[in-house]
Amino acid sequence: MSDWFEAAVPNSGCGAVARATDWASTALGDPSGWPAGLRSAVELCFSTRFAVLVTWGPDLTMIYNDGYRAMLGSDLHPRAMGSPAATLWGQIWDDIGPLFTEVLTSGEPTWNVDMLLWMNRSGFLEETRFTFSYSPLRDDDGTVRGVMDIATETTDQVVNQRRLGTLGLLSTALHGRRGDLREVAEAAMDVLTASEDVGYAHLYLGPDRVASTGGDDAAHADDVATARRGGAVSWRDGTLVVPLGTRRGRSPLGALVLGGNRRRPLDDVQRSFLELLARTTGTALAEAEEHRDEITRARTVSDALQAAMVPAPPRSPLWCTRYRPADDSLSVGGDWFDVVSGPDATSGLVVGDCVGHGVEAAARMGRLSSAGRAVMLDGAGPARTLEMLDVFARTVPGSEWATVFCGVVDPVARTLVYSSAGHPPALVVGADGGTRWLDRARGTPLAVTTERRPEHTEPLAAGDTVLLYTDGLVERRGEVLTAGLERLARAAATACANATLDEVPDRLLSDVLPGAARDDVAIVLYRVP
Repeated sequence: MSDWFEAAVPNSGCGAVARATDWASTALGDPSGWPAGLRSAVELCFSTRFAVLVTWGPDLTMIYNDGYRAMLGSDLHPRAMGSPAATLWGQIWDDIGPLFTEVLTSGEPTWNVDMLLWMNRSGFLEETRFTFSYSPLRDDDGTVRGVMDIATETTDQVVNQRRLGTLGLLSTALHGRRGDLREVAEAAMDVLTASEDVGYAHLYLGPDRVASTGGDDAAHADDVATARRGGAVSWRDGTLVVPLGTRRGRSPLGALVLGGNRRRPLDDVQRSFLELLARTTGTALAEAEEHRDEITRARTVSDALQAAMVPAPPRSPLWCTRYRPADDSLSVGGDWFDVVSGPDATSGLVVGDCVGHGVEAAARMGRLSSAGRAVMLDGAGPARTLEMLDVFARTVPGSEWATVFCGVVDPVARTLVYSSAGHPPALVVGADGGTRWLDRARGTPLAVTTERRPEHTEPLAAGDTVLLYTDGLVERRGEVLTAGLERLARAAATACANATLDEVPDRLLSDVLPGAARDDVAIVLYRVP
């Protein structure tokens, strides 16, 4: 071995391999005869820790340092030392061969960023990425005789960035989802299916497989069954099987089978990535289930409130009531009605509306309803009942500004004595189809004033239908209230003429509120015999 070669090539790592290589049997010949351009390139190659490959001669014979060795994987080193580049890199020569040719013919360097190369360097075909520059190496006469490759492998950076993107997309897709569990599962599977770094995925809810992409999950049936019973996370044959939506004291909601990118090694980073996908999906499912449980609990509470606070419809065929909450998950809200049997066959009636809706408004409604019933049972008239509710509302935070219509029906005298605390006017539909509004005893909402409440007596005729309601039936965003009242009057006249009393409320809800209600609606009907 020549003195210059011993001086230029260290006796460690790739340097030791280069020293042991029989260069005389290669196209380069013994190092003692190498031209000055090649010698300078070799000296530079072994004097830096950057990944450097030197190729020279018609075969582009390879010489490389320790920095470059990692790019050869577990299978290509040390046989790459002294090999022709086209022979060693035959699998990717269609990609990089033209770049070598370009440098050799033009004498100009190339530049590639994160170039994708499908390499088999460690016993499997893998995705690799490189940022590199091929530079010309010249002979003593200036002729380009070789190519120097200074490279950085960027596979990990590119793949990890892509994995982070998948995690971000999954989090975004699942954020705030509170719908059906299957919808959450399908949203997760849409992201997993589209990811380049998920080889296959199978998602189960209960006993059912919701969605599947790639691979065969039959080989992991036992692990899936164990996970669905609440077993531990398992890794088998490169496949992750994990219980989903595990909650304390309860069985998992399902299971997820995940396999990684087959073109990347199953290392700690890929394992962590798959586990994060599973954890994110499981958390979203658990939150959706918890939300569903909360809705169930709220419905249970509201049903109890319904039984306790909304009175049963009067047994008389002369009366008919309906209640429709704005929130489909609840049975009651801030509106209420009551019909109280009084002395001498009279009936007291109340229709009210607290500000807001839902359970909190229902609780306030319940207290006002109970107070109003107690006052009316004591024989108070409409005006006096409202005055007592004014006093009571000032002691119940949030009850201020509640609106109430209170009346007493006398079927013998055929009269309705009434008073209104800021409530929409009652409507009377005559037997002949004519309509009139009861708006002569109007006052402010509860707790707004301490003044005496007005009261008016309205004569009724046989066949008249009295309609009381809350504002959810007539109010619309961006519309004046009179438009809603006119719409209700037309619908009520038609319904009363063509339907039985028990059918009228449903007709009104269908005609006046064809879509979802934005506010609670209470309806009370009385027909004069």
